[in-house]
Amino acid sequence: MRIPRVATTVIAAGLLFLASCKDASVEAEDPAVRVLSELRDVNRLSLAEMSVNKVGTISDSGTTGFASLLNKLKVGDRIGVYSYHTYLEAYVDLDAMEDGDVEVFADRRLVKLHLPPIKVRIAGRDATVTEEHYRVTGLRSTISPAERAQLKELMNTTLRQELASSDEYGDRLRASAREKAVGYFSALLQMMGYDSEITFK
Repeated sequence: MRIPRVATTVIAAGLLFLASCKDASVEAEDPAVRVLSELRDVNRLSLAEMSVNKVGTISDSGTTGFASLLNKLKVGDRIGVYSYHTYLEAYVDLDAMEDGDVEVFADRRLVKLHLPPIKVRIAGRDATVTEEHYRVTGLRSTISPAERAQLKELMNTTLRQELASSDEYGDRLRASAREKAVGYFSALLQMMGYDSEITFK
């Protein structure tokens, strides 16, 4: 699993956030409205990533029918083991924040943030599979690029089915992302002299 990271845009957004709240020339403006506007400008905030490794095998075993008969007549071994990475990302869509999601209590030095729910998406995948083991001997045919490409698509389809049937990876990513978001915004508001209450919809 990759170490969760905060996108570079967050830092820039934080500086804008600080500057906007400290600007004495706009004291007359509702601070909650200004903070909400700055957060919306960040759009999608990437909070955590995970690499999921799938392993697949190509071999002559398990064939049926005429192919099975030919397989028995051949001498040697034919097996290839390949791995393939898919990358998942947990993020929050700050552009989805609405009026009322930021509450500033100046007299209590308290800010309440109601953030959109953490979402998880497939952010990318390896361009090719990685060969972990290869053994072709005797009269066996070599493993072709077309077979490797077919295996890659099969592993990708299998992973999507696993993600749809179980949210184990998503739960782990969302938990990490929530922790990152709370820590970041709490520290940011503390620098401004505010306590904070941060929740997710």
